[in-house]
Amino acid sequence: MINYNFLNKFSKGAKVFFLLLLLCASAKVSAQEKQRQDELKKERTIRGNRFKVFNNYVNFGSGLGRSIESNKGWNPTAVEYNFHIKRSYFMFGYQRTDASGFLNKPKQNRMNDIHLCYGLRRETKALNIAYYGGVSRPWGVMNDTLSFRTVGIYAEAQLVRKLFYDVGAGISIFGHYNKYFPLFGVRIDIFLSGAYQGKMNADSE
Repeated sequence: MINYNFLNKFSKGAKVFFLLLLLCASAKVSAQEKQRQDELKKERTIRGNRFKVFNNYVNFGSGLGRSIESNKGWNPTAVEYNFHIKRSYFMFGYQRTDASGFLNKPKQNRMNDIHLCYGLRRETKALNIAYYGGVSRPWGVMNDTLSFRTVGIYAEAQLVRKLFYDVGAGISIFGHYNKYFPLFGVRIDIFLSGAYQGKMNADSE
């Protein structure tokens, strides 16, 4: 004969157990999320100045490039915004094969591109090192007559030596592959970050 009272008690006990288990798991997840949020707000102090550990930055500059297919030289110029979403870093940038092309005739060979990339970044007091890879949207003119618009793959490595924690200069080595105008090269870039948070309060020293 089935003991229904026992089954009812067991069912109620199981419900209480799973409810407690759910509450514990929820509390643990909440604590971990708070810890991650606190880590994202971390600061480092250098000579009485406060800087965010997780910060966004801009790099811009010009350099030397070479077309993979035609072996022709270029002077690429770029500006890029590097930002983070939680712990993940991304880069959104614009590059042109030759800055002087802004003043040239419309049909002169050139390539513009915008790129969006995912990256890895390591920052110290003296250096900023980052690697990015992603997709690009190039457009321009080749062979003086053929207009093109396509998609491509963009990759870049950045090495910056800092003058101050949030200001520096360095090199960016990049490669851009697409159907019409594949290009690789190196730029001299200026680095400006938004890490600075102000002076350290006397009470917190």
